[in-house]
Amino acid sequence: IMYATIRGDMVVAQATSSELTKYGIPAGHKNYAAAYCTGLLVARRVLKHFGLDEAFKGKEELDGDDYHVEDEEGDQRPFKCILDVGLQTTATGHRMWGALK
Repeated sequence: IMYATIRGDMVVAQATSSELTKYGIPAGHKNYAAAYCTGLLVARRVLKHFGLDEAFKGKEELDGDDYHVEDEEGDQRPFKCILDVGLQTTATGHRMWGALK
């Protein structure tokens, strides 16, 4: 996650799929599910960086229902992220969509 300033690009947080072994995922780091987990990891790091990890806890009970943070009550709104794919060819079901989700 980065943002641009007049001094240059600033990096807020980053994560790679190889870090997932620390969280109990020993293999399979090159699929859609791993991309989703990596995106979730970097999102949690950004929230922690800005001190919002307690305000946006996410879904605490796994019941299979959709969860949208926009539906939560509160004054703060979640971040919006724009995915810059560069020269990457986009296709339905690509791993990069999992990371963005």
